Amino acid sequence: MLLVAVVGGLILNAMPCVLPVVSLKVFGLVQSASHGRREVVRGALATAAGILVSFWALAGLAVGAASAGAAVGWGVQFQRPGFVAFLAVVVTLFCLNLWGLFEIPLPPVLARLGGAGAREGLAGHFGSGLFATLMATPCSAPFLGTAIGFALTQPAPTVFAIFTAVGAGLALPYLVLAATPGASRILPRPGAWMENLRGIMGFLLAGTAVWLLYVLAAQVSPERVAAFEVALLVLALCTWFLHRAAPGRRAARGVAGAALAVVAVAAVALAASGAAGGAGAGSRVAAQPDGPIAWVDFDRGRAESLAASGQLVFVDVTADWCFTCKVNERLVLNTPEVAAAFATHHVVPMRADWTNRNDAITRFLADHGRYGIPFYLLYRPGRDPYVFSELPSKTAILVALDDASSTATRAARKL
Repeated sequence: MLLVAVVGGLILNAMPCVLPVVSLKVFGLVQSASHGRREVVRGALATAAGILVSFWALAGLAVGAASAGAAVGWGVQFQRPGFVAFLAVVVTLFCLNLWGLFEIPLPPVLARLGGAGAREGLAGHFGSGLFATLMATPCSAPFLGTAIGFALTQPAPTVFAIFTAVGAGLALPYLVLAATPGASRILPRPGAWMENLRGIMGFLLAGTAVWLLYVLAAQVSPERVAAFEVALLVLALCTWFLHRAAPGRRAARGVAGAALAVVAVAAVALAASGAAGGAGAGSRVAAQPDGPIAWVDFDRGRAESLAASGQLVFVDVTADWCFTCKVNERLVLNTPEVAAAFATHHVVPMRADWTNRNDAITRFLADHGRYGIPFYLLYRPGRDPYVFSELPSKTAILVALDDASSTATRAARKL
């Protein structure tokens, strides 16, 4: 299971949630490369340390939540509007930083630790490792769900061991870069092109901010989303003013800096106080007027009853913050081939929306050994439900439907 966890963590590097952070990391390592291999090794090890420390923190939170009887799962923090708003503020500031509006100052102790000049510094590399883990949590990958599901049913030492293995997998490229003498040669040489790269990466992160606003829109009222967006604009304005103020004008810069902090805190509080979901929020089926499949709201009792009467039921557990879920829906589920198979085999498609906290969905996942999404299950008459991988192919779904349908038909004939 430790090997499964390492592989799952390694695959996370290719997930869309993490790619913007990977691009930022490449930029930082390219900057370090101009100072020699030693700086590349230091930066790679600091990034790996940030990833591992953040995974240990996640393991500690999971153990604490389980001990307190609270729901645990991979990515459940995205069910909290305050966390999504906080991440949107952080991403927005990163965008402005990459576009040259300001440089993020570090406390003197961290600045001395990080170094000076063009080097990003150990603190910067460590922080990017933390940020990579934060952005990885709404994504799932093959093997990851199995490893996390196993870990969250085990004692605390096993939880920490599995989470450490996942973190090691996510950090593996940086560890290889640090351990292989010739690996740093693959990094491009620094030059004027890096300014263009900064701008491009800023737009990648801006896309992440748009996605976070999309997630927030499913959790709070439209009025609060609009107010939060205005707060982000004010935040950008304060940042611009801070950048424009002359270095000697300490009063103006102090006011702009204080305003920036106040607006950031107010923006997060605004979103956190207006949650549309909550502990009692029910499952919500995302509107898909153009989709080829008529999804219905998930009802576990009805699904099991239909399966007992000979009906096939396909369950899709998804969330607006689950990027992998949305990719699967676009490329696999909501396709003519799968829709035709559903119609041919008279499949009842049910969708469980886990965007906001829903204890019934949490129990449903836990009963099948899963604590993260995407999750796909096929109820089959007379047989145990069939659980698909986190990244199912159209072929895998079609084969499972054909097999379940033929088995159900043979059983009906015997009766």
